[in-house]
Amino acid sequence: MNEVPDNSRASKPGEAESAPVEERLPAAEGATKPAKPAGLPFDPLRLVTALLRRWLLILISGAVLGVLGGLGAYSKFSADYKAGAQLMRQEPSSTFRASELGEPFKPRQLSVTTLVGFMKSPAVMQRVAEQVQLPARMVSGGLTITPERNTDLINLTYTTKRSRQTAARVLNAFGNEVVRMTREMQSQEASEINRLLKRQVAKADDDLRTINNELLEFSKQAGIINADKEIDAYLRSLGDVDMKFETMRIDYETADLKIAALEKELALNNPMAERLTMAREKLAQMLQQFTPANPLVEEQKGVVAELEAKMKESEDKPMAAPRQGESGLATTFYTELMSLKTQKQVISAQLEKLKTVRSGLEDKLKGLPEKGMQLARMKARQQALESAQALLTSRQREAQVYEENPLGYYRFFDAKVDDVEMSGRGKKVIMVTVAAGFFGVFLAMFGVCLVESFDDRIVTKSDLKRVTKLPLLATLPDLDELDSVAQANWSFRTWLALKAKFLEGPRGEIVCGWLSAHRSEGCSTWVDLLARAAAQRSENVLVVTNHAPVNGAVQPLEGALADPASVGIKRGTPRWLLTPPDWHWDAERRRQWRTAMEKWTQAEGLVVLVALTKVDQPETLLFEGDLTQLVWVARSGYSRSKETAERLFNMQNAGCRFAGTVLNSEPKILPWA
Repeated sequence: MNEVPDNSRASKPGEAESAPVEERLPAAEGATKPAKPAGLPFDPLRLVTALLRRWLLILISGAVLGVLGGLGAYSKFSADYKAGAQLMRQEPSSTFRASELGEPFKPRQLSVTTLVGFMKSPAVMQRVAEQVQLPARMVSGGLTITPERNTDLINLTYTTKRSRQTAARVLNAFGNEVVRMTREMQSQEASEINRLLKRQVAKADDDLRTINNELLEFSKQAGIINADKEIDAYLRSLGDVDMKFETMRIDYETADLKIAALEKELALNNPMAERLTMAREKLAQMLQQFTPANPLVEEQKGVVAELEAKMKESEDKPMAAPRQGESGLATTFYTELMSLKTQKQVISAQLEKLKTVRSGLEDKLKGLPEKGMQLARMKARQQALESAQALLTSRQREAQVYEENPLGYYRFFDAKVDDVEMSGRGKKVIMVTVAAGFFGVFLAMFGVCLVESFDDRIVTKSDLKRVTKLPLLATLPDLDELDSVAQANWSFRTWLALKAKFLEGPRGEIVCGWLSAHRSEGCSTWVDLLARAAAQRSENVLVVTNHAPVNGAVQPLEGALADPASVGIKRGTPRWLLTPPDWHWDAERRRQWRTAMEKWTQAEGLVVLVALTKVDQPETLLFEGDLTQLVWVARSGYSRSKETAERLFNMQNAGCRFAGTVLNSEPKILPWA
């Protein structure tokens, strides 16, 4: 507990008056600067309080930003129209079979990977764009091709922002163009096979005509020869072998034709050719923008020339497998080419075996009579030529049917306008609105926290204790929420708590000064409430203030100091000594105060509460140093931290003794509670 101050030094007449005011104040050079408060420069709890107190502003900010974001999204986003259709693989019809001899003609079947590669080609996109009168970039950008696993279906979708009709029209045009393209490919392949088979049929007709003429001439010369059963058996076997041989030979030549066609397609889809085409297109675009003498054009010409040279070199080299990452079509064509070459090797091996079998049969026929053997050979040759002619003719008719009426590799199911799905912009607008609203709330919360962090006003109890470095004695609630009985009970309890912490003088008196940084911070309210609470305990109470009470004994302070005996101190009844607005605690008045206090403190248990004003004046500082203790009064949100710290620093250097601080109107954490 602090030591009770000794006021004997001020009781000697003339001592205080003889010393100038400047000499009694501490020297500026010897004074130390106020220490900066440690820790954070603000109370973290203030951020929570500020956010809860400004919840309506935060919600309004979020709502405003959410509405602005929603309006922006509404103007930017539009409805999407999505059309869907399917392509289904179809096998060649069995009605195209023109003969029971051998296998029927079937066009080369396209794999899904090859078809998808053709569907994504720029040529197809350009044709569709010309049909629907839209840019090719718009057609390819909204198109999605998705093959279904383990099925013969390919799903097609097209998304646009224009209309349902546009979505269905573009997708149908694309699907029909794909079917038309596959029919052209099938017709072209059948046309090439048809031309080959026509030449083979003509050659077979010539050979058959020749063998018939030979048989007729032989019959005229040798007469009719009846072959026995053995000759017939050998002839039938030899005829079967010849028919198989001719069938294998046709398949062998067909494989050669397919290999040539694939090599042609592979050459067209050569990655080097694609790069050359792209380089030439880029050069054409640059020539439209720049002059031929432009360095960029010259550089692009060099690139084209280099690619043409490499292309020419690659024509003389054997075809190599495409590298990883190059054209998907080239990879597919190369895979089919290798498969056909393997098939050709197998057919070649089978032809060699058939030749061996036929040689064996011919060796057996050599033992027969010469004319019989000759007739047998001619009949076997005739039978083989007839079988080959029939087979070639049937294959040629089948190929001609495919050439004239190609079915295509896939069947397209049109997209209906009524089935076009529309994904509205409502969901996007709602998502953007909610996101903008949350961002607005976060931005408002950040702004409130930022402003509150830089606000150096004393708002909470933690702020007051951090700035003053003094203990907090009590806080004053909102008196508007308390009735007279509640105010009296609060005042009584608070006075008991404060009295236990106040220092008493030699005669048991309590002298306490109440001061604040600004007016209207509540010094008069504290003094009034505590004076009435002390009077309830039947104590002698004197109140020095410039604020007249609502009811109570009032007397001017100047008269009371001139005649201390005129102050009627009555136990249980507080006495108010009023100071005028221009009151100054000069040396004479301070002397009168000490003299009056010697007389007033003769009353046992005296309580003197002084509400000080003009605390920055040197005379007031000297008077504050004569008081037993001081209580600093702060109202939440009024005083600045730096200003309060400097004033307390000056007062402590002047010898003032503070018992602690009290706070008025601390904001609630939940303002609506």
